[in-house]
Amino acid sequence: MDDRIARIQAKLAALPSAEKPVLNPALTEQQVSSFEDLHGIRLPEEFRQFVTRIGHGGYGPTYGLLPMDRWVPPRMGVPGNLAEPFSLVPDSYVSAWSGGGGEPTLPFPGTIAVVWGGCTQYTLLVVTGSGRGRLVEVIAGSDVVPHFHTDADFLAWYERWLDFTLAGHRDLTWFSHQMAGDEPELVDTLINGSIATRRNAAAYTFITYPQPSPSLLDVLAQALSAEPHPIVRETILRALQAQGEQGRDLLPAALTDPVPDVRRLAASLMTTNTRQGIRLSPKLRRTLADHLRVEDDRSVRDTIQRLLDLSHR
Repeated sequence: MDDRIARIQAKLAALPSAEKPVLNPALTEQQVSSFEDLHGIRLPEEFRQFVTRIGHGGYGPTYGLLPMDRWVPPRMGVPGNLAEPFSLVPDSYVSAWSGGGGEPTLPFPGTIAVVWGGCTQYTLLVVTGSGRGRLVEVIAGSDVVPHFHTDADFLAWYERWLDFTLAGHRDLTWFSHQMAGDEPELVDTLINGSIATRRNAAAYTFITYPQPSPSLLDVLAQALSAEPHPIVRETILRALQAQGEQGRDLLPAALTDPVPDVRRLAASLMTTNTRQGIRLSPKLRRTLADHLRVEDDRSVRDTIQRLLDLSHR
């Protein structure tokens, strides 16, 4: 634990001043114990170490880490039940979710809020339940399915944020969907990983990965052809599109995908947005026009026709 704390402190110090990497003072043991006693829980040890030895509230993803007085956002003035387990299980896809009929659902049982992402989006830390110690992304009052971050605990999650910032990831918008690792590690997860959510996270990471190797395009194409889960295939398509023209030229392989949503996304990602509007390269225009004649799903045909029409302008 000491080594991890020291690494995080060193990486905070290495950030450029433009990042404004400032945290509020660390909490005392008494402050943390009082919070735990009030809610009948003990905070995950990695988070406890962070807030008592490094700082609490301040520099972090989106709008930064929340201070202690915002860990439990009230719902109608009633504190959340932190001792009640959070219901979702890490590393599994949830097919449906009810956010409570449109009403705000914060606080989610068994969690504290560590980051506010704007509107009703939060990053929560699970303090009770099977996902204890893990971070989970939620949008309160909606039917958007919560998803767990891949990081094992709070220190791993925060250190990944620092690593992504220092490495110069092109865009940190996707951070909650991504994972730690260098290119060989990410490739191994994407090709050989047994857990679909982790393969998906590896694919997401390649959307913003700085300075990918020339072989990445072939790897993504291989992964697309072998991936059994349609959600992961969609993310691989986004990763291919993020590699520029050469990546977009590989997207037509997905036009034979058995899932219409995947085919529709592949067609949409073949375009680029310019000041003059949607652009399709002549090669991809011909590909879409040819596919339109054989596509049997109406929604996919409508998407392709709209793209062809709009890109004429």
